[in-house]
Amino acid sequence: MRHTIKPFLLSALIAVTGILLSGCYMPVRFDAEMEVTREGYYSIIFDGYLMKVPFYNDLRLKKLSIEEEKKKIEIYQKDLTRDSLMSDVAYIKQGIYRAHWKKEGDILQDKFITFIRRNENMMSLRYVKTDGTVLLAGATIGKEQKKQLADMGLDMIGELRLISNAKVISHNATEVKEWPSRGPGFQMYIWTLSSIFAPSPRLAIKLH
Repeated sequence: MRHTIKPFLLSALIAVTGILLSGCYMPVRFDAEMEVTREGYYSIIFDGYLMKVPFYNDLRLKKLSIEEEKKKIEIYQKDLTRDSLMSDVAYIKQGIYRAHWKKEGDILQDKFITFIRRNENMMSLRYVKTDGTVLLAGATIGKEQKKQLADMGLDMIGELRLISNAKVISHNATEVKEWPSRGPGFQMYIWTLSSIFAPSPRLAIKLH
């Protein structure tokens, strides 16, 4: 990745339907940047804050003793750091962890990349060999689950950027601009997400 991440931006790419019951992590403050070239090179950088929703809810409802809270802090920190791509993990407060995640490679070989994990898919890149496309998707969540999260006092706001010199055939980015500092033909697609109710980012690239 050749563009500097802005450390305090936020983003709203989120998890899976039923997030409140599944026990997965939810990004509450983060900035994400991706790059996909027409040759198939990709990179993904995440900087920000992840919340363990059931942990947050237990703390909000004062269900945990101090000792129980300490144990859960350690358990979830170990869970995050077992991913070798994750670094700078630190507990902040109220079930929230600071984290940095980075991955790069060849999309033609890796084919499917998810953040954080396949069973906790907050955003993904997928190569479809049959038609030569690469699909970016921020995982969706139902309206009722969004309302539940909002009622708990949670929100997800921010920015995702994708830089590419490949042919983009569809997207729902809020802004597109030339990016000559990366090289000829590069453009930056920007999703500015102002609330938990913002549409999930999507984009399709034609490699061949």
